[in-house]
This record gives sequence, structure tokens and C-alpha cells, in this order.
Amino acid sequence: GKYKDFQETADAIGASGAEIVTVAVRRVNIEKKGEPMLQDFLDPKQYTYLPNTAGCFTCDDAVRTLRLARAAGGWNLVKLEVLSNDQTLYPKVIETIKAAELLIKDGFDVMVYTSDDPIVAKELEDIGCCAIMPLAAPIGSGLGIQNPLNIELILEQSNVPVLVDAGVGTASDAAMVMEMGCD
Repeated sequence: GKYKDFQETADAIGASGAEIVTVAVRRVNIEKKGEPMLQDFLDPKQYTYLPNTAGCFTCDDAVRTLRLARAAGGWNLVKLEVLSNDQTLYPKVIETIKAAELLIKDGFDVMVYTSDDPIVAKELEDIGCCAIMPLAAPIGSGLGIQNPLNIELILEQSNVPVLVDAGVGTASDAAMVMEMGCD
């Protein structure tokens, strides 16, 4: 989301070898003709789009956003994040759990951004989330893995993929979480 334009986005994603592209539904143009559209640069037949609720601060907003994404593109695999505030972008856990329950009941496959709390992570798995995505540090901070013990506890108990979703700032941070066993 921080590339100068869609062409740079497409070039970077192509060079990365990525197969899945997270799309912040609330921030992408889906209707303004004449203005650039993501799908003009990233073919949805070549990449798996992962609709994301970035910018949602309530359960209702997140659920509505993903229902609209499914209506627009037929996506069932989604990334849920319900944020607490603009400053830290920490997850609002209670709203996240409520939204996950509703989305799973609606037939969505929910990959969920959450805190690094092992109890919360297990609750989200138990209600049916298909992947747990704990933060390692605040989104965009690049601070690295602040609490490796909690990530290890989440990994020990999880039967679904665990993907560190925020705070990775260096290649060595990425290597560290993969060596810990994160997917």
C-alpha cells in the first residue's frame, strides 16, 4: 500500500514471487471509471486476492466490508483485522472475536490479525479461524519480535497456520519467526 503507484506495486509483487495479495477493501477503487484500479495491474486470475478489513474499528464495519468484498468478487478467504485506534493499530480483541464468529457462521474462511496473547489465539482457532496472525510489534513499526515467548506458546497450541502479521522489520526477523515454526 505504500508504493508510489500501481505499476510499482505490480513490479514489486511480481519480483517477490508472491501468490497472495492482501487488498484493503476500504482503500481500493472498485468503481471509479477512468481512475486506476488494482485489478488492471494485478490480474486476479494470476494472484489470490485476500480481502482485508484494514481501517475497520468495529465488528460491524469489518463484517460489512467483507460481505461487500464477497458480493463484489466472490471471495471467501479473507483477512480480518479490527483495530483499536489509529496510533498503535493494535487489534481490538473483543470486536475481532465477535466479527470472526459472525464471518465463520456466514461461511468465510477467516485469517485473523490478533494480539500475541496465546489465550486469545486459541479462542480464535477454536471458533474456526483458518489461520492465526499475531502481531510481533505494532503494524509498520519494524521493531521485530518483541515477545518471542508468546509466539512460541501460540505455535505450541495451534493446529492452524500461524503467520506473524506485524512488526517484522528485517530479513533476520522473518528468518527468526520461520525458525520458530511460523508459517
